[in-house]
Amino acid sequence: MGTAGVFFNSLAGQAPVYSVASGAALIMGSAGAAAPLAMLITSAGMLAIVFSVYVMAKRYPHAASFYEYASRAFGAHIGAFTGYVYSILYGLLATASVAVAFSYLAVQGAYSIGLRVNPLPFLPVILLLPLVPALLGIRLSVKLQMVTTSVEVLLLIGFALLSVFENPSGLTAYPFTPSATFQASPMGELGALAGGLVFSVTYFMGFETSTQLSEEAKDPKRSVPLGTLSAATFMGLVFMLSTYALVIDVGLSKGQIGSFVSNASNGLNPIYIFVERYLGSVGLYAFIITSLLSVFSCYLATLNSVTRMFYGMAREGALPKSLSKLNSRQSPNLAAYLVTGISAAILIVGYVIEMVLGGGDALESTFSIMEYTYAVDSLYYVVSLLVVAIAAFKVTRLGKAVSMLGSGMLVATLYYSVSGAFIALFLVIPLFLAFLFAVFV
Repeated sequence: MGTAGVFFNSLAGQAPVYSVASGAALIMGSAGAAAPLAMLITSAGMLAIVFSVYVMAKRYPHAASFYEYASRAFGAHIGAFTGYVYSILYGLLATASVAVAFSYLAVQGAYSIGLRVNPLPFLPVILLLPLVPALLGIRLSVKLQMVTTSVEVLLLIGFALLSVFENPSGLTAYPFTPSATFQASPMGELGALAGGLVFSVTYFMGFETSTQLSEEAKDPKRSVPLGTLSAATFMGLVFMLSTYALVIDVGLSKGQIGSFVSNASNGLNPIYIFVERYLGSVGLYAFIITSLLSVFSCYLATLNSVTRMFYGMAREGALPKSLSKLNSRQSPNLAAYLVTGISAAILIVGYVIEMVLGGGDALESTFSIMEYTYAVDSLYYVVSLLVVAIAAFKVTRLGKAVSMLGSGMLVATLYYSVSGAFIALFLVIPLFLAFLFAVFV
């Protein structure tokens, strides 16, 4: 694939419609009406982080990209640690979280047209269906992503622009101020924005999935870094516009934001109401279908990414050699089966825990699992990105300041996110085990 294929694969990894439809309530739940400000800060910081990935991808094209970047800068042990954090801790949780988001959005789409369905039957569909193009080679995957992401980006931009044009009297800069967090103190505002950053970062998750396709790209030292940087920059603008439009639609009061968040987790996500208001019933059906295609493309991009991390690390001896085997279409089939199986196991455990803890109905449990997997896998994602940013700082000469800026945002996100013992437990212990495994195994 060339630069265009890299661009669309990166877009698919970020899943524009899926990110906005499932993530807006999570960001507003922390940052309140200041969700656009949280997205603005995240976009600026993420571009600095994308620059670090750009630097490393330009120098070291490799299927197990994050493993290779850290190995080149710090040696094999840190490389293995980074590879384990990205591919196992983040990657497996990411595929599970995307799968449960597919189930959530399928139910929300059905609710929006008056149907009541159970989210659980949708899980096997998203776990098994993307295996087909994944096993048939990267070319088919990229062609599918070009079609689906083009449609969803156009639909999302159209919805956002109509929202803004239909509410001229509601246009204000208030959502870009800290006071829109509804907090009474500067530290409270900072904490609310930092909480919003955790979920804002999830919007950009997947921008780097194209780096794991470096060995299947034409002129990888040019096409991969350029396509990745272009996709992340473009989506930063789209995400800011969409988030602002949604806040204007929802309303700027604490009660209106709270009602939106509550409805998103316990009933029909109001986003579907707004879509029907501006795009009509045809637009609503298009949005429902597009949101599911968005999740499908994102899951496919994530699956391809994680399996190639497994393949590349196995080829280097950091994972069992059997995972480096390729099928006749040059796809790591054993790795794909393994990722699918473990993702399914994670979801089963999640629903069992919800039942034991006395969670609500199937929709509430699905939203809860989606929220927790988002929060936890984003922290592993931040850790792996932080290592890459520090590696870029070490190897680059002219971009040290940019890499340092990106590292600073990642450190701040971690600091303000790991405040609860629950999240800290899921972050520290697995990271410690990954480090021991990297050193001794």
